[in-house]
Amino acid sequence: MRFLAFLIFNIVSGSVLLAQTTIVEGFVFEKNNRGYIKNAKVAALDTKTEVIKGETTTDQEGFFSFELAQNVEEYIIVANHRDFMATEVTIKPKENGQKNFAKIEMERKPGYVFDVTVAEDANPSNGESVDAIEGALIEVYNNTTKTEELVLENHPHPTFNFNFLPGNHYTIMIRKKGYLAKRVEAYVDVDGCILCFDGLGDVTPNVTDVMTNSNQLGTFLSNVELEKIVIEKTFKIENIYYDYDKWFIRPDAAIELDKVVQLLKENPSITVELGSHTDSRGKDAYNMSLSDKRAAAAVQYIVNEGGIAAKRLQSRGYGESVLANRCSNGVQCSEQEHQFNRRTELKITGIDKSKETIFVPLKRIIEEDALLEEVLNSEEIRVVPGDTIPKELRSQLHKDNGM
Repeated sequence: MRFLAFLIFNIVSGSVLLAQTTIVEGFVFEKNNRGYIKNAKVAALDTKTEVIKGETTTDQEGFFSFELAQNVEEYIIVANHRDFMATEVTIKPKENGQKNFAKIEMERKPGYVFDVTVAEDANPSNGESVDAIEGALIEVYNNTTKTEELVLENHPHPTFNFNFLPGNHYTIMIRKKGYLAKRVEAYVDVDGCILCFDGLGDVTPNVTDVMTNSNQLGTFLSNVELEKIVIEKTFKIENIYYDYDKWFIRPDAAIELDKVVQLLKENPSITVELGSHTDSRGKDAYNMSLSDKRAAAAVQYIVNEGGIAAKRLQSRGYGESVLANRCSNGVQCSEQEHQFNRRTELKITGIDKSKETIFVPLKRIIEEDALLEEVLNSEEIRVVPGDTIPKELRSQLHKDNGM
């Protein structure tokens, strides 16, 4: 009998304790009904003690729910989100087990929402349709604070968004097996630029902006297109110029070749050919020899100064054998038309299948770029045109990046 009485007492006591809890649920949404806010952190605090009594995170529809003690006189419900001002509301628990409902309206911090759709590169003039890309690696790095801001691995959607805060320089990189990596630099309220992009081409139509009158808030819609890696695909390297009858790499050409170095670092699976072309003036054999030397000099620069493995590159001089226009021997052409033929092109020659899914973290790529720049500019190790970067550093770059 004593045991039975004890059991009944505990069952009744447990029921009383359960009856002393209350349900608090609600929604977190952006001011002016601009949509629900997912992944906001919501906490319930006892107003008197400021002790946290419950914590949760909003779901995709901005919904949250707590089970809290009913014997607390008043709760403070606080919502926090990286892109919004912290907001709080107070509630008094209802009696008799009734649900409590809280609406939390949050105001966005000053900054700009970068709303992106990732798709295949297409040529509208050929009537090609654009297919959205899912499963990409998406990274955002803050160069101002030197921190990773966003890493989405095998992102299941073709869209993502990120909030740019004023006074920062961000790097965005998007990578997917079978496509060339896309790197975008974004400068937010830096040097008088509200939001400037490098790597998206012209701002229109790639980026569409919707700004407030004071330019403190805005949404930027962008289609970021990835190019497929295709063997024999050729890209013209702009602004590669040489002194007359010379093949040495000038400082202005070095700037363009540094972009090739960056391309190879960000796409470790590809091997390429650098081809140099001349116009039709002069003897064919001489033009072929000169273009050979120019292409070889460009490759040597990329290997020596960029730390790229020589096995990933080959050089080839085409002379005047592959003209880009009508200006062959004996045809009267303007200087501008001849200049169009004096070009350097990059051609994809192979894909290392074992490296197609090996992506060096963006953070590491940026840190190694900074290290290389620091070494090249240091007073202790001086590098002048014709020299190479220190053997130890070059070996480390090869080891770290498999280049």
